[in-house]
Amino acid sequence: MTDCDRPRAWFEAVFAGALIAASTGAWAAALSSRDDWQYSATIYLWGAGIQGETAAGSEVDVGFSDLISNLNLAFMGAFEARKSQWSLLADVIYLNVEADGEVPVPIAPNSNVRIKVDADVKTKGWVLNLLGGYNLWQAEKGSLDVIAGARYLDLRLDFGLVLSGPVYSRSGDISVSGSVWDAVIGARGHFDLNPKWYVPFYLDIGTGQSDLTWQAFAGLAYRFNWGDVSLVYRHTEWDSNSSSRLDNVKFSGPLLAAKFQF
Repeated sequence: MTDCDRPRAWFEAVFAGALIAASTGAWAAALSSRDDWQYSATIYLWGAGIQGETAAGSEVDVGFSDLISNLNLAFMGAFEARKSQWSLLADVIYLNVEADGEVPVPIAPNSNVRIKVDADVKTKGWVLNLLGGYNLWQAEKGSLDVIAGARYLDLRLDFGLVLSGPVYSRSGDISVSGSVWDAVIGARGHFDLNPKWYVPFYLDIGTGQSDLTWQAFAGLAYRFNWGDVSLVYRHTEWDSNSSSRLDNVKFSGPLLAAKFQF
């Protein structure tokens, strides 16, 4: 994905909508006494594969098992600060995956002459969500926040191929990369099933340097004295125009998280 050529006034539209929605929200009585800053840190494992499509029509599909077995470095975490009805959230994902292999391939059926095929694949990427929220509804059984902010994607795929044999050899490298910033607006919250179990949910949609991006998750969580543990299904997607190097990038899969409050 590359920067779109046409300018966009996306931040104005998104934040204007957020302010309008926030101005219509009523102050919850339960929040009136929560004037001190409250913080939480979350670490999680997202069992997501990476799917995408290049501008030339080639498909990219890296499964979660391949990511884990060839992982060099990864970080997945979030930090949240909340004061009264306002909140700030930063969610960061970093992946560095590298895999290589060697396979002998016959040059023709039933042939004893083989060509050695060496392949090297590297995937590096950042996903960053920076959000601000305002609480519209707070009750004994749940809450609802309106959110607005920005999402950043930086993804690079490198593929190297070497063919070598007694009479033939060839090598080549393919690299596809791109980065985009998008403004997003949405909602998040939870519904309590009982004092310990609850259902968290999240949904946003936006645009900017990509034509469309959206993210959603929902699942089940359990409260402890120190925080909570949750299991949700999360999907994040970017759709771009045909001139971009990468189109229709998707991260999707189950996510297990532990949140610590302090």
